[in-house]
Amino acid sequence: MTCTLQEARGIPADDGHNDFDFSIDGSTTAGPISGLAGWFTADFQSRTDEAGAAAPKLLQPAFLSTGPENGYTHWGQQTFYFQSSIPLLKGQTTRLKGEVEMMRTKENSRLYNCRIAYTSSRKKNEADKDAPPLMQSELTEQVYQIP
Repeated sequence: MTCTLQEARGIPADDGHNDFDFSIDGSTTAGPISGLAGWFTADFQSRTDEAGAAAPKLLQPAFLSTGPENGYTHWGQQTFYFQSSIPLLKGQTTRLKGEVEMMRTKENSRLYNCRIAYTSSRKKNEADKDAPPLMQSELTEQVYQIP
């Protein structure tokens, strides 16, 4: 996905690309899910927009990832801890579904405030995919602000 300057201003609530839905299988691991982690990846290529037609072309595009699989960078990653951990129980699958909203702070355009709203549910691993969940949480919303 390409991020334009306009998109870099943040991810509004009505963006359409701000939702997440994933499951964590507790077949081999159990323990608390304490939060979410975030990082960015940038692919520096030649400009492809209208104004970039006259811009110099990059002969060797560059790639930067601050993901944990790439080792330490001074950019690092960000952890968004939950107020309460979500249990990951052996033999069950925990599902997290929600949305993320990020907006630049007024004081520093390099910093973002973040809102994460989510629900969690659990099912037995061997349960039919249409079986009702063993547990379904209420919507939880947390706001992370840069002081």
